Amino acid sequence: MTACADESSLPTPYDDEFPVSEDNVNAGAPDNGSLPDDNKADAVYPAKFEVGDQSPVKSQGSRGVCSIFASTALIENLYIKAGMPVAEADFSEQFLQWSAKNEQRSFTNTEGSNAEDNIEAAVRFGTVKESAWPYESFPWTAANDAECTGGENLPTKCYTNGEAPESAKMAQRYKLPRKRWINTNSIKAAIFDKKVGVNVGMTFFYQSWNHRRSTIPISDSLWRQGVVTYPNEKDKTESATHRAGHAIQLVGWDDDMEVESRDGEGKPILVNGVPKKEKGFWLFKNSWGTASFGTEHPTGPGYGWISYQYVKEYARAVTADLPSLMTPREVCDDGVGMDEDGDGQANCSDADCSMHPSCNQTPGDVAHQYNAAPAAAIPDNSATGVSSTIDVSDTGTITDAKVSVTITHTYIGDLKVTLTKGTETITVHGNTGGSQDNLTVMSFALPSLSGKALAGAWTLKVVDSAAQDTGALASWALDVTAR
Repeated sequence: MTACADESSLPTPYDDEFPVSEDNVNAGAPDNGSLPDDNKADAVYPAKFEVGDQSPVKSQGSRGVCSIFASTALIENLYIKAGMPVAEADFSEQFLQWSAKNEQRSFTNTEGSNAEDNIEAAVRFGTVKESAWPYESFPWTAANDAECTGGENLPTKCYTNGEAPESAKMAQRYKLPRKRWINTNSIKAAIFDKKVGVNVGMTFFYQSWNHRRSTIPISDSLWRQGVVTYPNEKDKTESATHRAGHAIQLVGWDDDMEVESRDGEGKPILVNGVPKKEKGFWLFKNSWGTASFGTEHPTGPGYGWISYQYVKEYARAVTADLPSLMTPREVCDDGVGMDEDGDGQANCSDADCSMHPSCNQTPGDVAHQYNAAPAAAIPDNSATGVSSTIDVSDTGTITDAKVSVTITHTYIGDLKVTLTKGTETITVHGNTGGSQDNLTVMSFALPSLSGKALAGAWTLKVVDSAAQDTGALASWALDVTAR
């Protein structure tokens, strides 16, 4: 979903308050027909639905980064759904733009990006709070850096407004567990089942959007209502002369909503003297601020309605899984001084690292790592669960221990995860997290094992205590220091 690149090649007049992109918003997307249909055979959806759990509508200003804004809006939606207060779920578009190009290494020589790579950057590296690097509404020019003189294939810094500050690079990162393309026929299933939004990127039709740069008549009333209709043939033809794209977040729908179809002159299309109407619209969150587009929308200024048919024919969709709000453990030997747990102290300066070998080089301490990859299904609604044992033959006395797990499951609130060593059983995860997908939380500390013998059987057990949702224990690992 490459979106919102520079508009310098598009004809004037240029309204930089409502930027669109080059028409490459679906670059890299698989063919929609090759993606599975996630709708269940017996699924029944309400005629009208809205996910809620949204952060405030923002404005991308005059920069062509709508895909970054749509991706950040989705990340914020996911964190709010996971339980983060709305006031805290304010992530940095500025940083995600930098991360997608410098850490993910995608679209390094253009202002645009795509939703898949943006979300992948959040999966692999995480994003940071808005306060760590506030958004700048205007792109860099030669006034900011002599190398940013306009044209194509500029240095990456010209598209990211410079290098991320060290304080932003070292700030607490907020990650997502997984992302994927979905069939546009599956959008309702994705929204309704998980109660979160879906990102879409699409070809842009100027009259359909009632954009001021349309060469054919538009409707100010529909603009204020945020209504985007299916394009007529003249709109398709005219828009193709200055092709563009846009990215938004879908957050609901209305099956019964109807809007009169327009011809190339902006007049109603009549069938036997009766205006033809288009029925069925997605509810979406835009990134053009709240002062103009969608000011009369019932959900709030900055929201809109877009035709089902428009999305079906011209959009591609990406979604992501809910994150975990469990505070990450400080990684004491990450080599870069990142503050993973967000307490203002990094690596050996963090009290959590007081016993880590890299910070406390006690003579005789030896670090051990043991891994298991059972890839075993977790019995559904069964106290038996699934168990995996690592037999440790190394000897010594434990000074520090932690366990990490990778569990795929569609409702982690069903799960209880325990670790047994000798006569002691420790609850690693106790039926928390509700409807969140997957449990991939690294480095659960095991302080009660300090002073115990290293050798022996270590058994991880996962129990699913409720019906329907299922999953598997993919892998787990022990990181132990002993002397």
